[in-house]
Amino acid sequence: MVRDIAVRIALIGGTGRIGRAVVDEALAQGHEVRALLRPGRDAADLPAPVTQLSVDVFDAPALASALTGCDALVSAYGVPASQPPGRLAELTTVLVRAAEQADVERLVTVGGAGMLETAPGQRLADAPDFPHALLPKVEAHADAVAVLHALGASLAWTCVAPPAQIGPSPRTGRWRSDAGRLVRDAEGASRIGYADFASALVDELVARRFPRGVMAVGE
Repeated sequence: MVRDIAVRIALIGGTGRIGRAVVDEALAQGHEVRALLRPGRDAADLPAPVTQLSVDVFDAPALASALTGCDALVSAYGVPASQPPGRLAELTTVLVRAAEQADVERLVTVGGAGMLETAPGQRLADAPDFPHALLPKVEAHADAVAVLHALGASLAWTCVAPPAQIGPSPRTGRWRSDAGRLVRDAEGASRIGYADFASALVDELVARRFPRGVMAVGE
């Protein structure tokens, strides 16, 4: 675990389940956090050290301005059910443009398990029992990674993807990672708690073991 470098982090999605876990982990590791909240939202219930800033994250110039003084941009944005999944790729384009404008070269996003490989050329989403209703989200995450590959050449970006199951669980500080391949335990289960996923994400933010690629995480 990397703890000796303090990073000034701008975080999108800090009030969600993964995002809030990232807030707690980042603060515990001695980093600074600036939570970027949608315009019109009341102050979020976040720890006092967190700076809260209202910004339209789909507005590249506004987002770039909000990144002033930050070392890294982390996005745990979840597309609302009322919006098409394709908004994620749209946002990813804005993230890249804003980071470039603000001279923030470290970008970490949260991906989805469905796009991860289970075997060469085989994704989790390709399994016969994978829920059909989730396929649009899988493609949205894959499209977002494609945007990073296409536009993010000037950035040190990483997409951190969870395992098949993620939920509330006490932090253990133990996790494993792989390059774009679904992580399973000895019994074949693929799972992790929000806190340990956040631990892996914040560690990767500094360690940069998966530059310009997908980091899959699991127990």
